[in-house]
Amino acid sequence: MTEKNTVILVGSNKIASDQQKKLMNAINQSGFDTNETTFQDLATALKQAHAHDILIFNLEGLTEETGFLKCNKLAETIKNNPSTSTIKILSIGISNSICEQTKEIFNHSFNDLLFGPIRVPSIISRLKSLVRLDTMDKELKRRSTINEQYGLTQKYNKSSLVSHKNATLLVTGRPNGFSRIEETLSPMATLVGALSTQAAFDYLDRDKFDILIINGGRNPARYLEFIETIRTNAELYSLPILLVAHPSKLSDSHIPYEAGVTDFIEAPLNKNELVLRTKALIQEHRFRDTLAKTYLEARHIPTNDSLTGLYTYSYFREHLDYLLEEYLPLNKKFSLITVTLENIEEINRDYGFASGDQVLKQVSEILMTINRGEDLLSRISGRKFVLTLPNTNQKQAIHVVQRVEGILKQTKFICESDCSPMTVNLNAEISEYDGEKNSDEFLKKQLIQKENSTEQVKEKISEENTEENAA
Repeated sequence: MTEKNTVILVGSNKIASDQQKKLMNAINQSGFDTNETTFQDLATALKQAHAHDILIFNLEGLTEETGFLKCNKLAETIKNNPSTSTIKILSIGISNSICEQTKEIFNHSFNDLLFGPIRVPSIISRLKSLVRLDTMDKELKRRSTINEQYGLTQKYNKSSLVSHKNATLLVTGRPNGFSRIEETLSPMATLVGALSTQAAFDYLDRDKFDILIINGGRNPARYLEFIETIRTNAELYSLPILLVAHPSKLSDSHIPYEAGVTDFIEAPLNKNELVLRTKALIQEHRFRDTLAKTYLEARHIPTNDSLTGLYTYSYFREHLDYLLEEYLPLNKKFSLITVTLENIEEINRDYGFASGDQVLKQVSEILMTINRGEDLLSRISGRKFVLTLPNTNQKQAIHVVQRVEGILKQTKFICESDCSPMTVNLNAEISEYDGEKNSDEFLKKQLIQKENSTEQVKEKISEENTEENAA
């Protein structure tokens, strides 16, 4: 049984500042438990820490290189200890003066670093990124093990996934500063420059990239619409997007994340942070890509539906039981989205079952395209599909539903026989995990109580947003 996820905030003082209390409150609201300790008492705290916990080293106010090197050494000791080696460490509040003093890229004892003033949205983004990587790592092990049991060749090789070898990065935005990005990242990846957002679209349309980096400079707002447009493209929805910009030019530090940015780095650019953030995003992208390939490789084994290649109902139930065991002791959410093709029987009647099968295959391919690597996509009956979304609450799941609805409603499905293009009518329902102890209990809430229709969820979220804005 997995232990609770806790973020342990490590600082210099026993009494937390008001800023630190606000940070802990924001982390709590994001689905984590929190605790705090000092560097002096960290050894005691680590005796009670668990493998899935995350340490945040708060280095704000630290201006001497020697102090940072001590923290770096402490992180190295934690990573080299077998009992604490899997704990993730995020260092925040690193001053520019330390960056100037420290000539070499910091070692890999820290999983991530945040430079400059403490900004809550960036910290929450980094924490969620660390959790996503951990989730995908475990899920890839499970799927690879199952595939191997059926004699498939793909082997789980984590070293190749955490490597940035052969990475290709697309860089667009303001030309000023491109040379600094190129100088920093060219030793570790191939860079392609796009002088305009339209040129970037053209590159993305014909080539695959590990990351899109946007140099927003002093006018980042002009690129937000470009980012939102990218996120409407199903094939680019999971592409990591890193924005480099002056935070003073954004009215709210939440804005880039709301537009669809994966992460945000402040200008003027810090080379150490850019390298570590780029490497982390490459890892996340490659984990997702490899998870998608496990679907393709497993299309014809007994765990998968013979028509669509998606996982079967029995495998979905097994996966759901696994998630319930994982999430029962955690203060986290996961969601299910059930997509029902309402008019598939009419298509079978009017055009024949062969045409209906072709429509089901096309729908499964579309759902696969917008599926994140860590999500599980299953066909649980003739006309029902289920997306299982780990670390996803109802508010986040509604965005997935909107993408599914938008894409499927605009798609004209073509069959090989002489029939006119068809439109698929669908109904989507969302169910959020809320402490149910077994899959029967959870599915009963979803399939019988009918309290989770998409329209009801939308109305509930709209009411919550109205209350938040009023507050």
